[in-house]
Amino acid sequence: MTGKTEARLREIRSRTKQYRKKYENRLLTCLAMCNLILFAGIGVLFRSVQGPGTVAVADAYGTVLLRDGAGVYVVIGIVAFVAGVALTVICIRLKKKNL
Repeated sequence: MTGKTEARLREIRSRTKQYRKKYENRLLTCLAMCNLILFAGIGVLFRSVQGPGTVAVADAYGTVLLRDGAGVYVVIGIVAFVAGVALTVICIRLKKKNL
């Protein structure tokens, strides 16, 4: 190979690295925003579930859940689990792609 070809190859590799880094940063930013939205949604759900008497019975919290409102806690748990699994799968795929 000539010196000109080697210089071109270096430039191509450099640009490829820049584009990959930009893509990964954009993806990580998107994931961070999704996490913030998810946490905000969970916070809003918790605020709507908590009643004025819930704080007074903190010791018997399990009985409060059994009385009413347990469905929302189950949904929040399922959503949090699915979000955690999705985030883990995405991170594993990104790591495998980089290797």
